[in-house]
Amino acid sequence: MREKMCTICKEPFTYKNKSKQYCSNACKQQALRNRQKVKLKQSAHSTEELNGKYNVELINRMFNTCIKQTEAMCKGISIHYSIIIFMKEMIQSLKLNAPVDSKLKKQLERMKGIMTTLYKYSKNNQCEYGYVCFDQLTSDKTLNAIKQIKRHLQSRV
Repeated sequence: MREKMCTICKEPFTYKNKSKQYCSNACKQQALRNRQKVKLKQSAHSTEELNGKYNVELINRMFNTCIKQTEAMCKGISIHYSIIIFMKEMIQSLKLNAPVDSKLKKQLERMKGIMTTLYKYSKNNQCEYGYVCFDQLTSDKTLNAIKQIKRHLQSRV
């Protein structure tokens, strides 16, 4: 009989079969648990990465939709005041869920500023039914700011 060190408890044990690695069934069971724990950690880590990737893609899609909607609002289409409030809050939510220190987060911050400006304007200039149509100066400023945001978004691709 030969002696070998157990890979789990590090105690010496005698063995007949060369492939034996553990001194007892308890150590064999512990090795199985350790392998399962490693697999769980690896799958959790890959799931977090996958979820993070999908979150960023979803934020990008929603952000692009907000940009298109804001452009439409500034091209003479009247919109209800509640939609502006909704978009302002949605941009804030997207910003909170965007990856920290990312270009996307910075562009969402800029868009939040645009939406705040439009919100303030629409708060004072809505008709009796709650609809708003922006004046030319506000529309031009907003469209120029959106062009800059789009340029920055395209430069990161």
